[in-house]
Amino acid sequence: MGIPKLNLKEFLNENKRYKILKRCEDTTIIKFPNGELLKILDDELLKIISNTGYNLETRLNEVKNLTGFANFSWPTMMLEDENIVKAYSIPYIPGVDFTDYYENIFDLASYANIHSQIENNIKAGNNTGIVFPDLCTTENIRITADGKVFFIDYDGLQIKQMPAVGFSDFLGTPREVLSEKYYDYKFGLFTKELDIKSAIFLYFVDVFGINLAAVNRINPETGRIVTLDEIFSIINLNDSDIQQKVWNYFNQQ
Repeated sequence: MGIPKLNLKEFLNENKRYKILKRCEDTTIIKFPNGELLKILDDELLKIISNTGYNLETRLNEVKNLTGFANFSWPTMMLEDENIVKAYSIPYIPGVDFTDYYENIFDLASYANIHSQIENNIKAGNNTGIVFPDLCTTENIRITADGKVFFIDYDGLQIKQMPAVGFSDFLGTPREVLSEKYYDYKFGLFTKELDIKSAIFLYFVDVFGINLAAVNRINPETGRIVTLDEIFSIINLNDSDIQQKVWNYFNQQ
């Protein structure tokens, strides 16, 4: 049995008590009194998703084939308009998104706890056939009041043979991300290495407030290329072992 499918217009008419949480360029997110969220995609985004060869309905139904990955806000129903699935609902995860989290904590134990969970979530997702190209869009990570990490947002993921819709520009430019290390051109799929990159980038922005995508780019203030040594200097990272690990990571790209 797949995810329940309802008519979008009829559902909204019957459930008029809702609050619009966000209007993005291509989506609208609303919240109902019971805490459930509804994500409505515009026609352009739906077209982009369909151009991958797998429409939104197919992607949502694939959820039923994924097991062993608990910390994800799974879709509960999908809604169609003119026989096309254009929206889906997910449970609301109380807490804050990753951006609010990393701007408001300062102790190493909390950093370690959250990033350990992010890494475990990534591994569990990879084991079920998921790659998370949009993970560094930090609104896709929810952290509860008791410190549990959940991944949300389903429509853009790469699921088994289903290509992702795109990737977070937090990770860099298409030239930097769509390299052979991170993207398999033969099959048109991202590799799991991209998730490792996401985890490292999230850690650096969380702990040090620095996006590693700036490395090898021109600093507009100085006109010079940003180097790893400059990054190490800014964050006072003097441990040669850690420096070498970061160097090795960049040299392998």
